Amino acid sequence: MAGKRKTKKTKKTKKQKKIVDEYQLRRDLREQIKMTESADLMQETAVLAQDQAQYSENIRIGGVEGGGTHSTLVILDGKGARLTEVKGPHTNHWALGIDETVARVSAMIEKGKQALDIPESVPLDCVGLSLSGCEEEITNRQLEETLLQKYPNSAKDCVVSSDTLGSLRTGLESSGIVLIAGTGNNTLLINPDGKIHGCGGWGHIMGDEGSAYWIAHRACKYVFDDIDGFTEAPESISYVWPAMRSYFNVTDRKGILPYLYANFDKSVIAGFAKEIAIGCKRNDPLCLKIFEEAGCLLAKHIIALSKKAHNVSISDLKLAHGGLKVICVGSVWKSWKFMKNGFVNEIHNRRVVDELSLLRLTTTSALGACYLAAEKINCQFVKPYDSNVEIFFHYKRDNYPEKQTTELKNHTLVSDGPHVHENGEST
Repeated sequence: MAGKRKTKKTKKTKKQKKIVDEYQLRRDLREQIKMTESADLMQETAVLAQDQAQYSENIRIGGVEGGGTHSTLVILDGKGARLTEVKGPHTNHWALGIDETVARVSAMIEKGKQALDIPESVPLDCVGLSLSGCEEEITNRQLEETLLQKYPNSAKDCVVSSDTLGSLRTGLESSGIVLIAGTGNNTLLINPDGKIHGCGGWGHIMGDEGSAYWIAHRACKYVFDDIDGFTEAPESISYVWPAMRSYFNVTDRKGILPYLYANFDKSVIAGFAKEIAIGCKRNDPLCLKIFEEAGCLLAKHIIALSKKAHNVSISDLKLAHGGLKVICVGSVWKSWKFMKNGFVNEIHNRRVVDELSLLRLTTTSALGACYLAAEKINCQFVKPYDSNVEIFFHYKRDNYPEKQTTELKNHTLVSDGPHVHENGEST
């Protein structure tokens, strides 16, 4: 009897050991719910990504680079792939007026849509306009409103900025300097904190120093003053004066006056800068001096902005690999080798910038306008900034001689130390 009782007690004990922990059950249940929710979320994300991918393929984003001589439109899809490119006339609203500028932009958009077989009634999702002369917020809004109201089939949305901002955003993600020296000139600094400073961009009456217009005007002024006996040109006008007569198709200075006043066209005057560049290739002393002066003036723009930048921000920009990044845009930079001495001397002697890299765009700055438009409608894609630019000159103070003088007559750099090369190295 006693043995049987012991057996029963043992069985009862085993039953007690099989009791499940209620708290553990709850923990397991919560874990299962989490796993289920996670799986559902992953599935929803995958579906959303698939929908987004399909949606991105249908998005059409436009960007216009508007200079003082010509303009370029690029259309991308929602993934950033370039679909087409259209060339057009200049789009400076200060010269054309708001209505004509917008009409030209709309005409370019329609050509782009035709190339992609987009129906006339279907607008682009957004278009970015990075145009010369667009530094004022009020007129920028007028351009935007005029395009959307008068040409609703061109774009659903629009963002307007200066051509300098479009150029900078083509090659740099956030901060740096862009220096435009084309028909006119303009310089823009964007700090890492987003604050913007400008220098120049006031047009041919108030400035445009270092631009093609300035170079052409400078050459003409030297000739006029020299022939008048008012001020002797620093070098012989034996090349520049015949080149002027040939370019403007005149026999004397009076024949040039209609180009300067009654029939004034800034781009036509600026075109004479090409003849001055040709003179540099032929080693004409006056042409070489003019381009050296242009290089000095362009350097002054960089120096001015460097001093205006906030201390922390400019330190960030200067301490970056390669120093201060400057994107150089415009036809004048094609003659860099003739401007180099004037530019480097000014940078070196002013002792504001210790290191900088000059970059040129390898593609149209209309891409930067596209990037701005994509951000406006929150369309995200990878932007290949590094492949959009290349470095063509690097300056570092440590590699440049301290004792040096510029002999203007021969336009050569004379120094006691080594000469700086394109890559910043010295010999």
